[in-house]
Amino acid sequence: MQLTFISDTHSYHRQLTLSSGDVLVHCGDFTKHGELEDVEDFAQFMSAQDFKYKVVIAGNHDWCFEDERQTEAIACLDYYGIHYLNDSGIELEGIKFWGSPIQPAFCNWAFNRERGEDIRRHWDLIPKDTDVLITHGPAFGILDECYDGVKVGCEALLEVIETIKPKIHAFGHIHEEYGVYEYNGTIFVNACSLDEYYEVKNLPVILSI
Repeated sequence: MQLTFISDTHSYHRQLTLSSGDVLVHCGDFTKHGELEDVEDFAQFMSAQDFKYKVVIAGNHDWCFEDERQTEAIACLDYYGIHYLNDSGIELEGIKFWGSPIQPAFCNWAFNRERGEDIRRHWDLIPKDTDVLITHGPAFGILDECYDGVKVGCEALLEVIETIKPKIHAFGHIHEEYGVYEYNGTIFVNACSLDEYYEVKNLPVILSI
């Protein structure tokens, strides 16, 4: 199965060049500020791409998936045949995906949780047989370093990943750290499509599983 990962497109998705494949995965922040009209445009774009399955999680910019508009926002993705994951999973042709939009609290954005028990309860939901883990934010110390040198990934998430060892952990959030890194049997993918200046610079990451 061929997987294509993108993330943090912030409504610039129509500037992307995508080929085709089995599964197209977006790791969150597909809108600028979580407006419903941006979700509609994104859903139309995703629907038109030549992939058998589309899997999406929200990110800290995608406010309408956490506030009173969430039912309408999710229904929009459903209408276009896009699988939306929120502390939930889906099995596609024998491959088990799990997705969560949660990330450590920063500047009161959407899906923020405090480090420690508040965020750990989300990671404790991840099934032990997960093949592809999709979160918006990174695990601590892996493709999580900001421009100022501070590592902002989640320590509790790293602990869970080291225990369950998914084949792939895909995420975004930290635009400066786009790339792929293999550690302890897991391939880590920071799939940010936009760089730190919010320009579309990074190619989709394509992996086979």
